[in-house]
Amino acid sequence: MTVSKKDHSAEKKELTSLLEYDKKGRKIRDVSPYNTGSEYYYPDQQSETPVLTRTFDKESHKVVRISLEDRDANGRKNLSGDLEDGKWYYYYIYDYRDKKDEIRWFSEDEIYHREIREAIDLGKFTIPEGFVPFEWDRSLSTGTDVKKKTFSDNDDRHDLSFEFIQKGKPQNKVTFEYHGNDVYDAGKGSWYRYENGKLTEERYVYSGSERSDFGHRYTYNDKGFLVSDHYGYFSKMPHDFMQRKIFEYNEKGDCIRETQDAENEKPFVIRIEYQYDNQNNWTSRKEIYGDGSGSTVTRQFTYYKSGDADLKNSLNPAVYKENLALLKEYKPKAEELYKNYLSAKKQKNETRPETTDYRKLRSSKWQDFVPQRQKLDTVTTGDLNKDGLEDVVLVYEQEKLLKHERNEKRILRILLKQPDGQYRMAAESTGAVAGENMNNVFFSGIEIKKGLLIISHDFLRGGAVHKYRYQNNGFYLIGGESHSGDASQYSRIDYNLSTGKYIAEFENSESDPQIPDSYKKEGVKKLASLPEIETFELFSLDVNGNRL
Repeated sequence: MTVSKKDHSAEKKELTSLLEYDKKGRKIRDVSPYNTGSEYYYPDQQSETPVLTRTFDKESHKVVRISLEDRDANGRKNLSGDLEDGKWYYYYIYDYRDKKDEIRWFSEDEIYHREIREAIDLGKFTIPEGFVPFEWDRSLSTGTDVKKKTFSDNDDRHDLSFEFIQKGKPQNKVTFEYHGNDVYDAGKGSWYRYENGKLTEERYVYSGSERSDFGHRYTYNDKGFLVSDHYGYFSKMPHDFMQRKIFEYNEKGDCIRETQDAENEKPFVIRIEYQYDNQNNWTSRKEIYGDGSGSTVTRQFTYYKSGDADLKNSLNPAVYKENLALLKEYKPKAEELYKNYLSAKKQKNETRPETTDYRKLRSSKWQDFVPQRQKLDTVTTGDLNKDGLEDVVLVYEQEKLLKHERNEKRILRILLKQPDGQYRMAAESTGAVAGENMNNVFFSGIEIKKGLLIISHDFLRGGAVHKYRYQNNGFYLIGGESHSGDASQYSRIDYNLSTGKYIAEFENSESDPQIPDSYKKEGVKKLASLPEIETFELFSLDVNGNRL
């Protein structure tokens, strides 16, 4: 089968994909409209998912990635991974124990993630009121406690998930999951109800025990096709809603009309027209919007004829066996990586803490102010207190056990040089410089210019600058600037804390009434006292709705 669609570029290029299937309907080869294609290998006639996928460059036919699995006699994964340029970009080890399973995930020769899944005894679990509105089957219903540890950003996650099957009606069930009480957003999650195998309700979970009156309600026709999706408060549906989608179908079961509307808004209608071949598969699907615009997807089928053999690709048992040997060969190394990491982590945790009093330390070497087991990030020099001597500002972070590890904080120290050539620490800050995992805020450098300490950060689209000055025996924030934007919006704030004057700008190129109009404001916000670098936290200062 070939699938073609015009893209949204100015050239309106036609994008064509090629897909090939065996007689069981399993995909064995595809070629994307871009640079790659893939081949799929199944171990036997019963398997629905491939154990080997080989992705190749369309022009050179060079293999760019191999994804494969080793499965046990029950179809469970033992090992899996993605091999790129002769290295395991991702590698997984699966261990199955009585009521507790473990998955360890490696990336580029390092432990990256660990997940432990443990069965919950539903006989001891108290079901929150209203969560399961029927008598449930104790032999089919399950609960799972999932604990995840991502080593790269030192992140712990804990989720509880449940599936309750209605007794005597296995097509009806309720599933819900929520965060454990020991992680961020404890008790927050989602609740789903299925009737006759179809999702009919989707709600939110709070505190692990409260089910919202807010979410999606789905309805179906007698053929099982989705006909409506209402979003809003269940107690007000179907007459009142926040958003709604209505679907209409032709006799072949294909959607021919989708209506989207919301409170106090004009409905948006998409009409869909089809052309079919003699096998009743559509060969052309044209979406038409209210203004007459739209897009068309075309499909061309080649069908098996009686007596035709299955289509083949270049994958076979020998190719799978060859790659499987590489997968198994790497396991001892991965196990050793994990063992070494745990050993290093234990040693780090058991090392006695630093006892040096850096406030009292005097040294002619600024390097002595970087604590043990810490790594220097950046350093700059210049005269901060106008005494003609060259001072030092340094930023450091913890040494890493893993190259992918991201430290949550960086520490900044300001060293003033004394007339005798010794340095003393005049200030320390853990809040003026962003750590490595601070919501897409990236520390980009420090400099000393005209006696000011300037700290810069980048955003994905924009950045911020903070300026500190030495006065009254301390370092105080006297100026800040931040800007961010995208193709439709741009905002900027420039704030002089010494005078209190600020300039705020906002540019909006969209016609969305929910987005403010463009503006430029000048104002004054005088603070009772200037923020000191030792206590200031990035983006804790609000100026005209902008954070600095």
